Amino acid sequence: MSKIVVIGSANMDTTHYLRGDFPEECTQESLNEIERTARVLGGKGANQARATKLQSKDDKIYFIGCIGKDEAGLSILEEFKKVNLNFSGVKVLDKTATDGRIIYVNKNGDNRMMGYGDCVKQLTPDMIDAQILEAADIVAIQMKMPPETSRFVIEYCREHNKPLIIDPTPPEKASILAENNGELLRQATYLTPNEEEAFALVKFLEGKTSMKEINEEFKRTPKEKRLKMIEGLVEGYPNVVATIGGDGVIYNNGKVIRKATFPTVCKDSTGAGDTFNGAFIASLARGENIDKAVEYGLMASSIKVQYLGAQNGVPTYEETKKAIDKSRRTFPTKDEDDGNR
Repeated sequence: MSKIVVIGSANMDTTHYLRGDFPEECTQESLNEIERTARVLGGKGANQARATKLQSKDDKIYFIGCIGKDEAGLSILEEFKKVNLNFSGVKVLDKTATDGRIIYVNKNGDNRMMGYGDCVKQLTPDMIDAQILEAADIVAIQMKMPPETSRFVIEYCREHNKPLIIDPTPPEKASILAENNGELLRQATYLTPNEEEAFALVKFLEGKTSMKEINEEFKRTPKEKRLKMIEGLVEGYPNVVATIGGDGVIYNNGKVIRKATFPTVCKDSTGAGDTFNGAFIASLARGENIDKAVEYGLMASSIKVQYLGAQNGVPTYEETKKAIDKSRRTFPTKDEDDGNR
């Protein structure tokens, strides 16, 4: 049984589901395109901690973060209780509201979002419970907390030889990973960027610093060229496991592999990457190899996107395993066709 510590943000999200595509500008007409609105729990740290717990069999999962002393914060703690997630490392701030995001989801399940709040900005190194971190077998972080906190956790895990999973979001803060020819990037056991974050890392390593220019270049670059650039990143940094949305995952297991996702119907992509991370981390904690961890991550996220909300629809380990077993019966591998299994 492993002790897994996830450090990061916890939000209360307001999600607007659109009848059509994203409007070019906000008008009364575009507001009428909102089909319905829901308030759901979110935050990349909380999402990943909850997903890891649901994907674990016997592991103890701890979440470290900051919330406000308000209704939203209490709702987050109640949700943690439901899944038996340890939140003794959560700091409740008296004079700060719980962080939130406003999310728009179009008819294809794609999302756009903007965040607000100061809780995660107050997650400084002194806010991290040293005893919880010391007891960890695996640590997972994102980059929304202050850069000094990210550096502190990365260096702590290096000094104490603790496996560390880094989700480099948002990319503008993750730029510290590219400093000194990727010194901090190399210290991660695994780095799990999405396509935009992986592209940004490539550009940061090339010496570019303007996030605006990088975003514009991302939009101008053809999809396949972007994926080739990410394959180059994964080849140079074998610890990078890049999720590329509906196109699957690019990772390195002695050679660069582009693994397709499982067929699914996407209703809401919010939280899909966090679900991948949770299943990926839980698989590693079970002692499974990188191929198996990627497979569990892909299947869990393909199930999750069929449901609305960042945390709704995250499957359990048993549900994910059952779906994987069913997919193998439906689409047998070459080895299975040859009778080698």
